[in-house]
Order: sequence, then structure tokens, then C-alpha cells
Amino acid sequence: MTGPPQNAFGQVANSPLGAVMDTGWVIYGTLLITGAFLVFDPRKGARPIIIVTLAVLAGAGVALVGIVQGSNANVDNGLIALHTYGAQGVMLAGNIMAIAVGAGGTRIGLTRRRSIASITAGTAGLTAFPLFMTDVLTGWMWNIGLFERAVIYPIMIGHALLGSSVAAAQRHRATHPPTHTLYRTSRELRRYT
Repeated sequence: MTGPPQNAFGQVANSPLGAVMDTGWVIYGTLLITGAFLVFDPRKGARPIIIVTLAVLAGAGVALVGIVQGSNANVDNGLIALHTYGAQGVMLAGNIMAIAVGAGGTRIGLTRRRSIASITAGTAGLTAFPLFMTDVLTGWMWNIGLFERAVIYPIMIGHALLGSSVAAAQRHRATHPPTHTLYRTSRELRRYT
């Protein structure tokens, strides 16, 4: 929140650098969508289509969170609905994306351990989501930031696993270009020379 200090969601909020965080969310969402289209080719089957669709939903959601703050003013004027849709969209789509990426990890370039870590992170985030929503919808609002981070951090872990794996695969291809064996045996080599 970029405005003056206020009580929001049962907590005192005072974010003098709120605009930096909001800008970061918009950039994150934009990069997530762009990156998904650069890494996954939707023409190559259902899995890339699913992952790109989830990336678009998550990216649009996180960008919407950055554009529409969870402030008391937005609660009063009704714009909080956009913030809420964005937040819930990224929470669900982002964690499902982590699971989908992990499930097809070897095709993407993730190691088995990173695939398992991505699936585990997404599952943990989806498990925390109903706890977060219960905290919000019951009005209990106990330590809402803790529950929110339990849903959001697994998404970021999944994105970091995916991004670092794709980068590592690219580096490996750049430093180890494929070698094409023209001749299977030395006798074949002699025949062609």
C-alpha cells in the first residue's frame, strides 16, 4: 500500500516503498507471461498449452495485485474485488503451474530432484490456500501475511526452479554442442575417405 499508514485486513500497514513492490508485481507478471511464451511452444501439445495458460492466468493475477492495492480505499470503492481476483488467480494458477512443470520436468530440462521439488512446492501452496481463505472469509484475520506467504512463496520457488533449469540447459547446450557421428565404424570411415 502506497498510502498513509492504515489498518487493513486486521493488521497495521505502513509501506513507504509500496510503489516499488507494486511495480515489481507488475513486472513479475509481465515477465512470467513473456517467459512462458519463449520457453513453451503451444503448438507442441497439451502440456505446453496448459503451462502457458496457467502462466498467463498467474501473470495477469500478480500484475493485477500490483495495479490494484489491498487498501481500505479500494475496499470502500469496491476495487478490492479486482485485487482479490488477481490474488486468488495467481495463488491457484501459480501453484498448479508449479505442479504441471514438475510433472513434465524431464521434457523441460528439470532434473528429477527439481521436478519433485516443483511438485512439492505447488502442492504445499495449494494446501495452504484453503487455510488462507478460511482465515480471510471467517474474518479471523489471524496472521494473514503468514498464510498468504505460505501460498505465494511456493509459486516463486517453482518459478525459480523452472527458470534456473532452463538457463542451465541453455548454458549446457552452448558449451556442449551436439556432435554428429557421420560414420559408425572405422571401416565405414575408411570406405568414405
